[in-house]
Amino acid sequence: MARWMLRAGLLAVLLVGAGAGHAQSSPTWIVTGSDRMHYTVQGIGDPRDAQGARVTLRGVDPLPGRFGASGLALDAVPYRGHRLTLTADLSTRDATRGAVIWLRVDGARPSEAFANSQLQPVFGTTAAAHREVRVDVPADAEKIFLGTGLTGAGEVSTTDLRLTAHALPAVSITPVSLLDAAVAIVRGHALHAAQVDWPTLLPKLHAMVPAKGPPAAAYPAIHALLGALGDHHSHMVPPTVAQRLDHGGFESFPPKVEAMPGGVGYIAMPSYSGLQAAARRAFVNTMIADITRVQANASCGWVVDLRRDTGGSMLPMLAGLRPLLGEGVIAGFRNAQGRAYPIHAASPLDPDLPRGPALEHARVAVLLGPHTASSGEVVAVAFRGRPDTRSFGQPTAGLTTGNTGYHLPDGSEIFLTTTVDIDRTGHAYGDRLPPDQLVPDDPAAKGDATLDAARQWLTGACGAPAQRVAGSPNL
Repeated sequence: MARWMLRAGLLAVLLVGAGAGHAQSSPTWIVTGSDRMHYTVQGIGDPRDAQGARVTLRGVDPLPGRFGASGLALDAVPYRGHRLTLTADLSTRDATRGAVIWLRVDGARPSEAFANSQLQPVFGTTAAAHREVRVDVPADAEKIFLGTGLTGAGEVSTTDLRLTAHALPAVSITPVSLLDAAVAIVRGHALHAAQVDWPTLLPKLHAMVPAKGPPAAAYPAIHALLGALGDHHSHMVPPTVAQRLDHGGFESFPPKVEAMPGGVGYIAMPSYSGLQAAARRAFVNTMIADITRVQANASCGWVVDLRRDTGGSMLPMLAGLRPLLGEGVIAGFRNAQGRAYPIHAASPLDPDLPRGPALEHARVAVLLGPHTASSGEVVAVAFRGRPDTRSFGQPTAGLTTGNTGYHLPDGSEIFLTTTVDIDRTGHAYGDRLPPDQLVPDDPAAKGDATLDAARQWLTGACGAPAQRVAGSPNL
């Protein structure tokens, strides 16, 4: 799976300085990606013109799992407040891993808006497969990046890669209307909505909001609204962060899968954020491939370290651990009305992801700590009730509840607590998750007592000696 979607920031680094003003008759197209040595690009024309640009991207003997992309950088200032649409009819030849188009906007922060056609890649040898993507350009936008992408060998070409812009309609969003929109969402969906004294709370919230001004003037009142729920999990993010989550995908550190002495496999699970499809798939594919690589040296079981998993999006994390979690119902959510929603390790968003080796009967030691939070706790709950499984460490953060995202009219987003976590036995949580074996946390102590306890349990049952390690694995 293409890793160029995994970190959209890679493209910005490679494309800086490659921009071209509209006055140029033929902007400069470059080749970028994770394996530029094995890709070539030929491009003429300007995607802003009516006839579009002609671009051909070829990959010859690329490194396994790598990708190439054609790229063009443009000035974003003229397009601020506009909706951009990138269209193309893609023709491919032997594109066995798929071809896409992509569009990105950078502003004060990288990748403020990002979209691609990864959900509809063009495979094989195809003529004129139409694709289009669109993004909204924020007021602080500086650069626009666009082009085509190709994973693996083959060729993709277009004679009509075109970028069009339309001014976004002016919508009057006042601080009061934004607050009212947030209140309606919370009253209709929050897990603890029935426990709020609304007649008392609402006048206080409205007193915090001016009648006129920018929509963001309502943010303090919305934060107070979410705080009144008392779930300690509901929160709000501004439009720039909401766009980054919608169009990006990123882990807090690369997942670590390695073999340890004594026949133990070790998995350090990072937190994962973002909804971008290709990044999500690349993350899962990497984990499955690494677990497959290490399984022959993990005859005594596995350590799943969740101590630095602070949450985010649960689906990539669960799908990456699918070999250990198995194919049935592994956990669930229960709403205020008592309705339960089952969770499987297989992601409903990516049904064709690999399963990996069948390790659902392997022994598993799960490491927990106070930074295991939110979706990280969902992963921990998914191992509750699993045979031959034991947890070690310290209690988790206590956010064993499920959040649902709701967009507000100004582009910000509320992540609202709507459910509590339940394990595969039906037991409901909602607070801290205690480990099966509490291990004292002494920062001054040498080594990793929690990891040592887990390895001792695994190797003791296996009959293999557990060697004490001087510290945590190299993360």
